Amino acid sequence: MIEENERAAKFMQAIQRDGEQRRAAIMKAIDAETDAELEKAKAAAEAKAQQMGDYEKIRLQEDTNRRLSHSVMDIEAELAQKRSQVTDEVIGACEEKLAAFVAGPEYSAYLKESARGLLKMLHAETAEFYARPQDVKAAEAAVPAGCSVQPDNGIRLGGLRAKTGAVEADDTLDVKLDAQKDWFLQNSGMSIAL
Repeated sequence: MIEENERAAKFMQAIQRDGEQRRAAIMKAIDAETDAELEKAKAAAEAKAQQMGDYEKIRLQEDTNRRLSHSVMDIEAELAQKRSQVTDEVIGACEEKLAAFVAGPEYSAYLKESARGLLKMLHAETAEFYARPQDVKAAEAAVPAGCSVQPDNGIRLGGLRAKTGAVEADDTLDVKLDAQKDWFLQNSGMSIAL
């Protein structure tokens, strides 16, 4: 009976050892499965976080670009307005100087020289001249004999325009100031190239 008890005890120990080994293997498998699932969940969470981060980064970049673009457009509009204001002030000052010149004694000599230059440009001896209505008398005294002078309300600042046949030449202060305005914009660095 002792032998049977001993055998039974050894059998029980063997069963117990086998149970412990199986339990350890099962626990190891459960731990491995849990770790694998945890790693999958971590990877999925990291991928989702990365995706959300990328989305937010793009959204912020687009928002920043939009705000920057609006700021640049506002600044360019303000700069264009200031350029226009400076140009208007400069051209206004030039017009005042021209008005003073036209009212002065040198204007008659200028009209004579202008009439000669226009005839030379037109390769003609006579032509029909055009002047501001208030300059017609001074222009009649300045043009050579055989030439006529007509009033022209389109001439604002002064000077003469001449026509012979179908050919016309313009030496008005209006045209000269317009040419200077273009020169001023280009050489002052204030022209806006589009």
